[in-house]
Amino acid sequence: MDMGLREANRQRVQNEVRSQALALFVEHGFEATTVEQIAAAADISPATFYRHFRGKEDVLFHEGYDPFLEQTFAARPADEPLARTVRTVYEEFAARLLAADHATLLLRHRLMSSVPALRDRLAREERTNLDQLVKLLADRVDRSPDDFEVRLAAAAVNTAFAQAAQHWLEGDCAPDLPALVGLAMDRIKGALEL
Repeated sequence: MDMGLREANRQRVQNEVRSQALALFVEHGFEATTVEQIAAAADISPATFYRHFRGKEDVLFHEGYDPFLEQTFAARPADEPLARTVRTVYEEFAARLLAADHATLLLRHRLMSSVPALRDRLAREERTNLDQLVKLLADRVDRSPDDFEVRLAAAAVNTAFAQAAQHWLEGDCAPDLPALVGLAMDRIKGALEL
């Protein structure tokens, strides 16, 4: 099987698993839904499920955003001011979120906000995302990831993006997310003067 076809098949299976899992989470609750039920609904075996996901939590968190941020940062001009780079990267990230199904995004947000195990996992993911952003910013400005100002800038960016996304989700996706993200990034420009 050629690599393009294999990747397309992998994406198709993951998308179907996510779709079926969300439907089951709504119908039965996150805790009561089993991997076996998800696999059966997606018409795959539990072994196939585990080839794609470590567990049912991963269905909600496995999105491949890390490579997107790394690639988008790397594609920006090296001499571009950091605030402009960050704003552009996160507006593109917001546009990528907009390309997803809004109902699914809202459902995922509600699950992650209401299920204790998912809230804990979300907090861990946010720490991992912050560490990734610290490294991206440090590399961009040729400073150490331990530099206080770099860590402060990353925390400001993460918080600004999270607040814009939360406002958007809680408004049932009503305002324009990239515009909200742009506004949020403009408000923290000073933190990005490294």
